[in-house]
Amino acid sequence: MKVSIDYLIIPKDGEQQSGDAVFTRRIDGVDLFVVIDALGHGDRAAETSAVGLDALAESSPTASVSELIDLLHTRLRGTRGAAAMVCVCKDGKLEGCSVGNVELLSLGTRIPWVPSPGILGASLRRTRLFEVQLTPGDRLILLSDGVSPRIDPSALRGQNAKEACRTLMSKYRRPHDDATVMVADIEP
Repeated sequence: MKVSIDYLIIPKDGEQQSGDAVFTRRIDGVDLFVVIDALGHGDRAAETSAVGLDALAESSPTASVSELIDLLHTRLRGTRGAAAMVCVCKDGKLEGCSVGNVELLSLGTRIPWVPSPGILGASLRRTRLFEVQLTPGDRLILLSDGVSPRIDPSALRGQNAKEACRTLMSKYRRPHDDATVMVADIEP
């Protein structure tokens, strides 16, 4: 199976930079996709997200979700901290973990995820990992807290990932915060 990903990031109204960030990587049939939401907004939040992006870029392509969460937690120490959703998809199996308030919605296969309480870089006690076998045609939607998770899936019918990102952002964005939407379509 292949994962087709698109995303859209918009800073808080009045800001030039966003504290939200996205990381994607495909190596040897393994897709890694992450949404990071640094605490706050603006320049300092963007600096925090950049630390997280650097850590992910330097990570091993074979790192597990748990190892990636630990890496982010370690590297974000001394920053303002962040929430994140880390997902790895290999052979149609999705593994992931959310720390804080980054949401995962699935249009298709039910995904039994529960966010892990805490802040990457500050306080993280126990992570809650999830694992599920995906089906071609599934659509995953990752949202920072700058976007309401109470979406109407029918509004996305017939839209590709890029169009779905724009629709979600235009209908559900909260302008008082940085906002990120990622759409990952599972293809055969």
